[in-house]
Amino acid sequence: MSYKNLNTIIKKFIVVVFLYGLTSASFNGFFGIYLKELGHPESIVGTILSLRRLSVGLSTIIIAFVSGRFGHKNTLILGLLTVGTASIAIVMTESTMVMKFIALIFGLGQAAMMTVESPFIYNQTSEEERVHAFSLTFATRNAAFMTGSLVTGILADLFQTHLGQGILPLRYALVIVSAVSLVALIPLILLKPRAEIATKRLDFHEFKGFYTRRNIQFLLYTGSIGLGAGMVVPFFGVYLKYMLTTTESIVGLILSFAQLGTVFGGLSVPYLSKRVGAYKTIVFTQIASIPLLLAIGFPQGLLIVALSFFLRSSLMNMGQPLIRNISMDIIEAHHRPLMSAMRAMANNLTRALGIFIGGWLMEHFNYNTPYIFTIALYLTGTALFYNLFRLKIKTKWVSAES
Repeated sequence: MSYKNLNTIIKKFIVVVFLYGLTSASFNGFFGIYLKELGHPESIVGTILSLRRLSVGLSTIIIAFVSGRFGHKNTLILGLLTVGTASIAIVMTESTMVMKFIALIFGLGQAAMMTVESPFIYNQTSEEERVHAFSLTFATRNAAFMTGSLVTGILADLFQTHLGQGILPLRYALVIVSAVSLVALIPLILLKPRAEIATKRLDFHEFKGFYTRRNIQFLLYTGSIGLGAGMVVPFFGVYLKYMLTTTESIVGLILSFAQLGTVFGGLSVPYLSKRVGAYKTIVFTQIASIPLLLAIGFPQGLLIVALSFFLRSSLMNMGQPLIRNISMDIIEAHHRPLMSAMRAMANNLTRALGIFIGGWLMEHFNYNTPYIFTIALYLTGTALFYNLFRLKIKTKWVSAES
């Protein structure tokens, strides 16, 4: 199996993933800077960013039921439309209260994209295609993050040349890149997926059967990583600009460079998992990324930080296609939308809490403090994953389906 042999539905869906990813990149890297430029302290930045994550976490269960009733494609269209309009609206106002409200709407759209994508890909692929499909989607999204970060930074500096200092250059850059999400609606609407596999419709009675010991431990692992990531990842752009006193274009360059490593890492996953094993790959790469957090949190210069960003993003994130595949494979077919929703909920609720805590720690202590807590949480999460799949880790399992 190779990437070029993936079915045409997945290849066309990749275009949607890329265009949507451009908007995500802009907001992940630069919305915190935008709020800082408006004069807000780190705690307010953290509050607004965490509300978006909180909305995602609380919306995922609703989205799981919506997708069961209206189908994956229609749910994706709704999500993309919501993200595109909300991302433009949120930078067209300077009212903190209005931004908080729009952040909640923004999160609803993101919840739709996050919850439905995994079961959509799983249903549109054969067993032998699956790891490659998840890996290519992951790499494409990160290529979009790389492109979006770079383009947003360049646009902000370009507008600054013509408009001068202030909030307008970054606002216009964010609006332009956000509009691309609306363009992504065109290939999504034209997409003609296979008929969804008929499964027992998800209802509230299924919750009891879902909460097995294994599933709960898997969600605890997801939450530990999410809480740790929330404390630092949304603040990477703010950290680079104000800790290392750089410009938006340099921030965009470093963030895009980091995503380049994630792209290469994601594409290498099918080959690495065959040689090492899917479960071992996840544990080894997550452990190896932790020393790099120290290099970022206690910087020794811009070059070392940039290189550490590159390696950290590659290692910590390259196992994500395997994790998504495992999450779909360990449960029954009718529980897959619920697992996707619960993973998104666990990830985003803990990230929302992490963002709130991270912003508070940065404001009351310094920009380095959250990294200590993140390292501890990453170690905890990896230990949970190892304990859950230790028998498979000790055996050479060549893929998540083995």
